Amino acid sequence: MKEIELAKIIEQMVPQLYLLDHPIRPNWGTLLDLIINGRKFYYITYNTGRKGGPIRDLFEFIEENSRCFCELDLNSGELERKCVEREIAAKWLEIKTSISQREWGKILDHIGKMQNRTYENLPIVKNIIIDPEATGYLDFSEASEMKLIDVMGGSNYVYFIADKEFRIADYKEVSWNEISDKPDYSSVPNFLRPFTSVMKAGQVGIALTRTGDVIVYNEEPFNHDQMIISIRKGDITVYQGNMVKNLFRDVLKAAYNVACNLFDICWDISYRRHGALIVLVLDDDYERHIVNRESILGHSEAMGIRKHLAAAIERISLLNRGQIAGRNTFLELSSVDGAVILEPHTGQVKAFGSIIETAASVHGISGARTTAAESAISYENMQPIKISSDGDITLYRNITDLDTGEEITLKYKFY
Repeated sequence: MKEIELAKIIEQMVPQLYLLDHPIRPNWGTLLDLIINGRKFYYITYNTGRKGGPIRDLFEFIEENSRCFCELDLNSGELERKCVEREIAAKWLEIKTSISQREWGKILDHIGKMQNRTYENLPIVKNIIIDPEATGYLDFSEASEMKLIDVMGGSNYVYFIADKEFRIADYKEVSWNEISDKPDYSSVPNFLRPFTSVMKAGQVGIALTRTGDVIVYNEEPFNHDQMIISIRKGDITVYQGNMVKNLFRDVLKAAYNVACNLFDICWDISYRRHGALIVLVLDDDYERHIVNRESILGHSEAMGIRKHLAAAIERISLLNRGQIAGRNTFLELSSVDGAVILEPHTGQVKAFGSIIETAASVHGISGARTTAAESAISYENMQPIKISSDGDITLYRNITDLDTGEEITLKYKFY
């Protein structure tokens, strides 16, 4: 594996990093350099440099093991990538939990087996909470029991307790009165709220969804429930929740609570797998870039359901910390073709189903949602968030190299 290939793997795995071709002096963000097998690579991140607690430990692990990673030769670039991703993920899971890297390696093996299994031609769905203090009695991949195990623990309220060797220790159900509202911003999708509500300190949740996605999450002091890693479409992403939240805050030109609530709700949209385009607008001049002005709530050209439901939709607000007024209504609006237009200081919906005018500078791009997002960022008064139907989230930020005057569009893409 070449050094540049490892550098790209790191960019793909760590959401707050964007790999640069060469060092620059940007008007936004901070340069982070990583030494990979003796060669220096530069990333631009939001404002943390090498700070940020546990993530620094992961960077040091990567640097210390970069020679071994680069010397890995499996006669397959894809196998080498998966091997490196798994080692980095297992180390990050060790850093964030009380379970060792070796034990996580075994757990990831078991999860991989589950991802490849089916029950009556349907994917296996599973909710598991690992309790390091528990003692298990049966392996999840026990051949004689798989037909029973595979169909259990897949509903929204039933789950297995496993020990750190990934053996079944108990089988439980969440009751309605145990489910609590989110107390703060979270990177764990809302459909897992029943399980985060009953998790105890030190426990780790694992969800295997109907679309084959894997989410590993835990409870963090002061940050509440947060995703640690995700595995989607064969790619692993590692998360330090507060850093990705702050990436939203720094990239989006919005009020702090609005940006952080968008960090929260984007996970729900992503795991619904229907895609969305959210555009924050900095002034009313944005209207000239909307092709269908009837999509703008309260506009003189508004008609039909938008006109009659404008008052109800305008009650949506992302302004209160961790509490999104009209959350489910917002999710429904985001599924409509076109963009949801947001006021960045109040988080109120100004329009939905809006068609963004294609900018003259945007050409040769496949996909209407991508074309609209690229057009929006080219206009100085729009800040887009694109969520594809595959689930990946892309944040855009225009920056300038202060030495050369070069304009660069950063695209932070992650699952």
